Amino acid sequence: MSWSKLTPGIALFCCTTVVILASAFPLLILPEAYAREQSSLIAKIRRFFVGTRPRGVASGRQRGGSRRDRCPNVSDPLTALVPFDVDGVPFFEQTISERPTFWFYIPYLPISRRNAEFVLIDENEDDVYSATFPLTQQAGIVSLQLPATVPPLKEGKKYRWVFSVICNPLNRSGDATVNGWVERVPESSTLNTQLMAAPPREQVSIYAEAGLWYEALAAIATLRKNNPQDEDIKSDWMSLQQTLGLPETSSQGWTIYLLPEPVMD
Repeated sequence: MSWSKLTPGIALFCCTTVVILASAFPLLILPEAYAREQSSLIAKIRRFFVGTRPRGVASGRQRGGSRRDRCPNVSDPLTALVPFDVDGVPFFEQTISERPTFWFYIPYLPISRRNAEFVLIDENEDDVYSATFPLTQQAGIVSLQLPATVPPLKEGKKYRWVFSVICNPLNRSGDATVNGWVERVPESSTLNTQLMAAPPREQVSIYAEAGLWYEALAAIATLRKNNPQDEDIKSDWMSLQQTLGLPETSSQGWTIYLLPEPVMD
């Protein structure tokens, strides 16, 4: 029977049924497309933002800025590039790195010559590392790399990090501040074998599936930097920024800050 021979009522019923089935059972209608979407790199990254994983204490937050801070008004606040729950509280994230790289979006221009502070604190509330350094680069995404002289994170231990932009040195309560948590876990032999056999793009997926946020973020950022003309990687990088709540114009790349050597007592 052709569609032209159906009465209007029957035709409407058939069309409505197809729409309902398509929305309710996507695997039946477009199995290949749906499977590709679920297995895509960004889909794997977004899984960091769901679930009931442990999160930081109530004082932790992914975005900085409040009525108390003395920083200039900006359209987008200081932001930590970490997964967070619906309340904006960062989850505990795991790493296999002895000295992970930390990532932030800094909205302030360097014209005012502000300083920033990064502090890493262990479970006993002792400072593992603390440094103040000038913000010399343009607004955008930055990565903070710890010096090789900083003691390595210990496996099975949790650490809190605090990143602040100092907008009034005489009143540090006016800092724009974000903080979160990281835990170092052992690197399994299976993971190491998978990484050695995988191309760079697949390595991002492997890190994501292993629940290693810091490694996954660093890998996708490096992939973007090394392949500036690759439209698929560019799309992944921009989708990642959107997932993190960053502005669309935030950055095509990022700036590296090599943190200063720790001050010896």
